[in-house]
Amino acid sequence: MTDLSGDLTAGHYLASGTVHTGRRNLFSLQPGCEHHIGTLISGSRTRLQRFDEDCDKIVRGLAMLDTNDEMLAALTALEALPVNKSWSDAEVAARDLARAVIARVERRIYR
Repeated sequence: MTDLSGDLTAGHYLASGTVHTGRRNLFSLQPGCEHHIGTLISGSRTRLQRFDEDCDKIVRGLAMLDTNDEMLAALTALEALPVNKSWSDAEVAARDLARAVIARVERRIYR
């Protein structure tokens, strides 16, 4: 996932080093939609390890957002299922958990 001296990749995202220390180019490599997102620039010349760690978090976060949409859709479908008499306690608990997760995610999105 991370090679702090080289490229950082997660999902469809890549942060590649440039010839300048403290800069990385951020790309989306989704098939058919490859594009340059922007350039990440360190605010400090002395804390490059921290910059690399922050870039890694950014790349991982973007990849998580992609999967989050799919997970949110699955949770929404689960949440919408009506409870009937054949549901076990575990299935009802899973549905209730899905509702709680959706509520938390929606609160974060709207902040």
